[in-house]
Amino acid sequence: MGPLLALATEYHVFGTDKVGQDVFYLTLKSIRTALVIGTLTTLVTLPLAVALGIVAGYVGGWVDDVIQYVYTVLNSIPGVLLIAAAVLMMQVVIDSHPHWFGTAAERADARLLALCIILGMTSWTGLCRLLRGETLKLRELEYVQAARAFGVSTARILARHVLPNLMHLVLIALVMDFSALVLAEAVLSYVGIGVDPGTVSFGTMINAARMELAREPMVWWSLVAAFCFMFVMVLAANLFADSVRDAFDPRAG
Repeated sequence: MGPLLALATEYHVFGTDKVGQDVFYLTLKSIRTALVIGTLTTLVTLPLAVALGIVAGYVGGWVDDVIQYVYTVLNSIPGVLLIAAAVLMMQVVIDSHPHWFGTAAERADARLLALCIILGMTSWTGLCRLLRGETLKLRELEYVQAARAFGVSTARILARHVLPNLMHLVLIALVMDFSALVLAEAVLSYVGIGVDPGTVSFGTMINAARMELAREPMVWWSLVAAFCFMFVMVLAANLFADSVRDAFDPRAG
């Protein structure tokens, strides 16, 4: 990577697109966008999934029924359709209030933040179900029963005895979901309902490169560069997820 960066300061190592922008620079900015989306979406997903999953599994009763009903309804709706509908509604709100944003950059940032919130609000159900099932087992263990018998508060039991024993599942699930978020952004931006067209991402790069394939001569290197960098990034995330799973999953030993 070092020699490539050194060459990039003097040459267009991956060529340029139709308006003369350096493709290597665009791919690096796409990686940044993917990392931002993965991080912000995780910050939205994590509190919802952890709080609702633990409460549903430990408290049970009607609370468990309500939480199960909510994530069952969300899972019954196709994920792409739900995200697309939410993003389109967000776009209508943004287009209806142009005075909210002083510059195009603020508008693009707001759309990126809204996309992260939408992805987070629609992707917490899998982790929530996983944590609920594990909490159902943990609450029947001897040390949890002993803490309840001694009158320890529910909040303290959850914080001291339940949550620490669930963190390996949380870490594994979040790392494995990162690659799915990168691919989701690429698909949504490709069909025009993801990030702002002015924001550089893998989806917008692939969408722009698709138009250039019809040119004569064919301009193919933008598409190949975006695909290769996205492939390497998703592969690295999956390999890292496997390492995290092997390190934290007690059943793997």
